[in-house]
Amino acid sequence: MSIYRRVGRYLRPHRARFVLALSLVALSAVLEIGKPWPLKIVVDEVLGGKPLALPWARSLDSEALLAAACLGLLALQGTLALLGVYLNRLTIGIGQRMVSDLRAQLLAHLQRMSLGFFGRRPSQDLVYRVAFDTYAVQSMAMNGLFPFVTAVVLLVGMTVVMIRMNPLLAGIFLAVAPLLFLTIRTVGRRITSLATEQRETESRFLSETQRGVGAIQVVQAFTAEARERERVMDASSRALGSAFRLYVFETSYSGIVNVLIALGTAGVLYAGGRLALKGTLSAGDIIVFVTYLASLYGPINSISQTMGLIQGSAAGARRVFEILDAEPEVKDAPNARPLAAVRGEVRFEDVGFAYGAGDARAFSLEGVSFEAPAGALVALVGPTGAGKSTLVSLLPRFYDPVHGCVRLDGADLRELQVRALRATIGIVPQSPVLFPATLEENIRYGRPDATPEEVQHAAELAGVLQFVATLPQGMATPVGPEGQALSQGQMQRITIARALLKDPRILILDEPTSALDAETEAFVMRGIERAMKGRTTFVIAHRLSTVRRADILLVLETGHLVEQGTYESLRRAGGLFQRLHEAQFLLTPDAVAEGAS
Repeated sequence: MSIYRRVGRYLRPHRARFVLALSLVALSAVLEIGKPWPLKIVVDEVLGGKPLALPWARSLDSEALLAAACLGLLALQGTLALLGVYLNRLTIGIGQRMVSDLRAQLLAHLQRMSLGFFGRRPSQDLVYRVAFDTYAVQSMAMNGLFPFVTAVVLLVGMTVVMIRMNPLLAGIFLAVAPLLFLTIRTVGRRITSLATEQRETESRFLSETQRGVGAIQVVQAFTAEARERERVMDASSRALGSAFRLYVFETSYSGIVNVLIALGTAGVLYAGGRLALKGTLSAGDIIVFVTYLASLYGPINSISQTMGLIQGSAAGARRVFEILDAEPEVKDAPNARPLAAVRGEVRFEDVGFAYGAGDARAFSLEGVSFEAPAGALVALVGPTGAGKSTLVSLLPRFYDPVHGCVRLDGADLRELQVRALRATIGIVPQSPVLFPATLEENIRYGRPDATPEEVQHAAELAGVLQFVATLPQGMATPVGPEGQALSQGQMQRITIARALLKDPRILILDEPTSALDAETEAFVMRGIERAMKGRTTFVIAHRLSTVRRADILLVLETGHLVEQGTYESLRRAGGLFQRLHEAQFLLTPDAVAEGAS
């Protein structure tokens, strides 16, 4: 399907307004054609004494005819002004509704995409497409189509009038038209290419700027300000260079069009002047003809400019449709079913997973098999990069296995509805994420309908109440990127409360207490342990206290499950877990306490 037909689909819900706008555009064009005629009446009939062709006006004297012509001109201009204001409101409204519809569709589509999709694309580029490239449908339909229709109606209408007035002069003008349209067709392709380049370099500049500003603490810590500034300014220079090339090309394009228009105007003026000298044309006819010439070349110039605008906007529309055409890697199967009552029994069967695709992919998990009974506490340990976070990411289907399957209560996760599955899982990520909202709204995020008592209870379990009293507005304090500055530990406790409030059957804790001190960790873990009762819980942990309480320990190394069992059995096995225990855990306060006992 062509890009123009796809954009046209967003006009269908607004077709009644669109038809009205087209009708008013046609009426406006007809009124534009009548603009020089009051002046012709003044010159020929009032001043020249020629009888007016209209029978009803022959009885008017010169003063009455002059007044009528002036009032007619005023009424014409007033009507055109009112039509212009109303048309602007109507067409802008249609365009903004189209942008809103496209943004809603694009955002919904992005929310269905898997994490792998976002890992392959800079987030700033996606934001640019949602925020700016979506305006392409408005530019193409409203800023492109309506001026184009107006110009065509004017062009056809004025050409017909000119041919009726003097076929010779009209023919001279029309001889230039093929050259204009040939220029439009040839140059339009190059404008599309340059416009695409300009949008892509602007998007890269936005990404580089966001990277530098977002990581300002690291930049300052490593005194890399000059290097970052050079990198961002290099991206800025590329973006400005592509915008400059597009501007110069469009300006040159307009210059070529203006030269061709001047060529036609010179020919018409020369021939028309000779006819006037011979008395073939009246003074009023010359005024009408010259006025039409100025107005007539305007539509052709408008068509050329509009075609350039449409070509440039098409580049942005293609970038939007490129995202819409991307298929989600994780989606509901045709026969996906909702979840019944969830017990929480989890089983991995020969699971393998790899990031990337084709020959470039490297397996992060290979041959992983284990079973966790409902309500069990499963602890995952292993060196950095062993695949612990990847393994728990398969449970909510952020990714699907390359081979093997993950089962919940005996059902393959791919047979279940994604939304229903994720509704049963609560997640506390390793890096806390807060939204620019109040503290209470952040806790309620996964369950907006929770009662104040339930919010209070979750906040108590997560240790949020320990510090909330020190905040200026308590639970109503704005937090997140634009709110109250919180420590990593405080932010982590809010994310723990958010997960507990959801009341999930499966709880995933990715090093939930890594940002907490030992005393706070002990307090928070007691609350989490109370909340874990009756839930299947997966914990990625490096602290001995968490590992010792686990019903099942999974030990991973380079994507392989090398050991599984209880804490005591793995200690006695003398394998990787024992080596990790000696290298890391024995240095913790928990291990010291254990040795003392």
